[in-house]
Amino acid sequence: MKKIIFSAAILLCSTAIFAQTDNVQPNVIKLNPLGAFFGSANLGFEHAFNEKSSVVILPSFGMLKSSGFKYTTYGIGAEYRLYFTGTAPRGTYVAPGLSAQFGTAKVEDSEGAGQKTNISGFSAKAVIGHQWIWNSGFTLDLNGGIQYVDFSFKDKTGDFAGQNALSGILPALNFSIGYNF
Repeated sequence: MKKIIFSAAILLCSTAIFAQTDNVQPNVIKLNPLGAFFGSANLGFEHAFNEKSSVVILPSFGMLKSSGFKYTTYGIGAEYRLYFTGTAPRGTYVAPGLSAQFGTAKVEDSEGAGQKTNISGFSAKAVIGHQWIWNSGFTLDLNGGIQYVDFSFKDKTGDFAGQNALSGILPALNFSIGYNF
């Protein structure tokens, strides 16, 4: 664990070497391409209000099917970023965030029959990260931290009786690429 923390500190401190001298625009649109491996699509729009703060709006879509279980969710999230190096939206930041998701979950047997219910939930997170912006406008945003997630099924009978969809503390990791304009 000490090696990971030390490596992250070196990475964040070394970013000054790659600093750009051009004007950074206040808006960034971004996509998390790794989300597809976990059954979700995450987009983001960031707007800097001043040199040290910005807000990120994060619409999301999730879909996963595995062993007779299928879920589809839609959601919206937001982060408030405080930049302590660089000029927003470039540099190292800390960010609290909230999100809410809604959708459906279905359990099917081998013949396609099953039960369906609504699913809803929220998450709260705290992350630290860094966003690089190149002269071309290309952006790379990396962050990590911790999140509390709480999803529940609306229907508490049948296959969904006595079950929470997901609840607990999990890591919060993000890798996004995008464009600054």
